[in-house]
Amino acid sequence: MLDDEEFRRWRAEAAGALQAGGQTRRGGQHNWACFLAEQAAQLAVKAFLHGVGAGPWGHDLVALGRALSEAVGRPLPPVVEGAVARLSKLYITTRCPDAHPGGWPGERYSDEEAARALEDAELVVATVDDLWRQLQA
Repeated sequence: MLDDEEFRRWRAEAAGALQAGGQTRRGGQHNWACFLAEQAAQLAVKAFLHGVGAGPWGHDLVALGRALSEAVGRPLPPVVEGAVARLSKLYITTRCPDAHPGGWPGERYSDEEAARALEDAELVVATVDDLWRQLQA
């Protein structure tokens, strides 16, 4: 039995993170745009897992991606796995000054990196939406 309400609750937050990421990128805060992209993908994957009753835990996007793959009974497409792997690396380093030997995250990320992260997040979110639609069919 699918929990559409729980899926939509989490999915709405994914949409908000994706929108905020775009606004933040346009504002020049590229590290935060990268973090919000990771969050959008994480929230979307958790939306699916909550929706199927899988009870996701944690913040490791790679592990959550594996759980998503297990929930649908097949591997994610390689392009999606690549996006998940890239985004997963943005969870800590984009916001924690002690994740770098010197400087701070705000000086470490470029507009190009933010654009790529947001594209990756859009791909993950679209994949989750497609998988959810397939379950409902």
